[in-house]
Amino acid sequence: MQEEMEQLNRRIFLKLSGAAAVGLAGSKVYPQTPEAANTGALTSRSAPVNPIVLRSAELEVVLDRHDGLPYEYRLLRGNRRMLGEDLGKPIAVTFYDKSSGTIKNANASVQKYSELKEHSDLLFQIQDGSQSAVSFVIAYIVEAATLRVVLYAVRESPGYELIEVALPRLAAVREEDGASWLAHGDDGGWLATLKDASPGLLTPNTFWGNVSATLPVVMVGTDHAICVQETTAFMDGTTLAVSGEPGKRRASLGTIKCHRVNGTLCYDMNTGPGTPRNCGNRQTRNLLIEQESQCRLDFLSTPGDKTSLTWFDAAKLVRKRMPPIPNHLYDNAFVYGIRCDEPSYPKASSTFEQCEQLIHQIAELTDYSPQIVHLWGWQYRGKDTGYPAVQEVNQRIGGYDGMMKLMEKAKAYNCIATLSDNYDDAYRSSPAWDEKIIARRPDGELWESRNWTGENSYIIGLAKYMDGPGMERVRYTCERYKLPKTTHVDVLSYFSIRNDWDPEHPASGIKNLRDGRYKILHEFAKRGVDVSSEALRYAFIGKISSFWYMTGPGTCPFGGTAIPLLATIYRKSAVWGQSGRTTTVAERIMKTLFYNGCSHAIVRADMNLNDALDTFYLIMVPWFQLHARHIESFRREGERTVIGVEDNAVIDIDWNAKAYTASLDGSPICSEAGTFCPLDTDRIAFYSLTAQELTANLPRGWQASEVRASKLSANGAEEFQISVDGSRVKARVEARIPVIAYRNDAVRRQRRPTVS
Repeated sequence: MQEEMEQLNRRIFLKLSGAAAVGLAGSKVYPQTPEAANTGALTSRSAPVNPIVLRSAELEVVLDRHDGLPYEYRLLRGNRRMLGEDLGKPIAVTFYDKSSGTIKNANASVQKYSELKEHSDLLFQIQDGSQSAVSFVIAYIVEAATLRVVLYAVRESPGYELIEVALPRLAAVREEDGASWLAHGDDGGWLATLKDASPGLLTPNTFWGNVSATLPVVMVGTDHAICVQETTAFMDGTTLAVSGEPGKRRASLGTIKCHRVNGTLCYDMNTGPGTPRNCGNRQTRNLLIEQESQCRLDFLSTPGDKTSLTWFDAAKLVRKRMPPIPNHLYDNAFVYGIRCDEPSYPKASSTFEQCEQLIHQIAELTDYSPQIVHLWGWQYRGKDTGYPAVQEVNQRIGGYDGMMKLMEKAKAYNCIATLSDNYDDAYRSSPAWDEKIIARRPDGELWESRNWTGENSYIIGLAKYMDGPGMERVRYTCERYKLPKTTHVDVLSYFSIRNDWDPEHPASGIKNLRDGRYKILHEFAKRGVDVSSEALRYAFIGKISSFWYMTGPGTCPFGGTAIPLLATIYRKSAVWGQSGRTTTVAERIMKTLFYNGCSHAIVRADMNLNDALDTFYLIMVPWFQLHARHIESFRREGERTVIGVEDNAVIDIDWNAKAYTASLDGSPICSEAGTFCPLDTDRIAFYSLTAQELTANLPRGWQASEVRASKLSANGAEEFQISVDGSRVKARVEARIPVIAYRNDAVRRQRRPTVS
């Protein structure tokens, strides 16, 4: 997927032809995001004279040989056309002048080019007055209905550094084209019709600007032609914009190709709300990114006017190249956290003995379904203390012997009890404190972050850490704590991109990703331990299987409607949860069904288990049956959405009425009444927030006379009387009391293990 373009052959010869005027440096500083969208009349690019035309059997790309930008795409299937760069603006280049310590910009034009049938390399040379500043090549490669756009062969003259090359409008659609629209993957996915869209741009992220870290996929299209862009370089920007006056709006997509991190800017260092950003100075390096800058544009078209295309057709195309989930350990497990201790607590919230009691109670309440439990605050004085040291287990909750006893006993409850760890944060009070492993801010000072549980943390530079003591820490953790199959490393995936301005060990986000974050995953995997982490991120698809949450839902800058774009593309590549909490259980369930993100419960010894029970039965049990099935169709009827899922499953949500249903092969499994869903081929779970009768279809192969049931509680199971009426199984449940129907009594008895 993301790495595939790095295998391209770079030895194609640049023909010495087609020279044009050199771009001159100006005084304006280009930001890391494109300019604000224009709400007035728009200019248009004139048809190029003597264009470069790249051809495959499915696509022709018409390039302006002066500006080096696409003018038009000709989709040969159906003879469709789509605009390229539509405003007539040149490529904008941002570079750094070391002698003055300033950022400069230039409009670029082609100096030399190669022209092959399916490939063109365009050389750009940027002058600063009479001085040669930087040069680079942009390659356009056509294959089938795909265009790849690659920045490479960067040359920096002494005293100059290339920062970025902006191509913010690689493809565009117009309101006049008919049923035009745009879509993007932020917050799970949004779709906007162009005639109703608000002018604007994708909202930049507070930490990494125009980098779409979760799903860098954007689309523009009509009902007969679509362009979908995937920005495959992790630190390149993704652009999507709506501009123009009503009736003549345009939607465009593109990319900002980043070669270095701009050290003159001010950055959010995650020091907390309202705190100032940290700014670079004359000594701040423009960190080399060290990943080839690339994106791909895929085109779809209809052969005639009787068929139409939607965002969903493009999403299915993208998902075909997503890697499979690396580990299925989490597919049917109830993953939750136990908050054991924090420094501010007057007493521990859950000792290891109490953790065992909680795990046992949840096992009884879930019919001994698989559990994966993260112990929060297992080390030193509790959560977010002691790091990067991990040698001491929190004595207040039971110490080393208590934790190892818990981890062993948990197995009897069909549970993996494991650690919640953290490789990003370090504390001065830690016995392993070492300034040499701490990342540096743009101003060169130690990267001090924020106070999470009582002491300000500092950010570890993971590339240098994993070149030193980090390797031993992984080995020690696995061996000392006998980690069982999985561990959770908080934060690791959230900041897939985190720079380190250490002058002795400079590292862009890419270096820290490859030599730090990926290395942590690799070292744990060598010892048979799979790592789950925090936020769902594109850079970790195919490397991490389970994420605590996806970011969002949020709001769309274009005023669009929500679509399950992320769930359509990533559904078989990872599992993830929801971020934050909504006001009602019904809203949590609807968002799980729509975005495919299951909630994660957090429990303590001093709280009841109602929330955990609601999460397991109302959210997780239907999710177990649905999450790994591909979405096969989607339609919206006002505030009602209907998702067709693989193997004849359907999810029907009425957002206004807060009503929902899901079914498998025609059999309902949940609704606002509750859950009446198979747990596996031998069990059906019944659960509701209120006392009522719930009904499920009798599964194929079950004999009505042999069906048995149990009512579950934290103290154990009791026999329960249910009725089987023809092909229907009925259970009159009490509020928040789970009932399990079994195929037969032998299955029921097998679910109750002997625990010593």
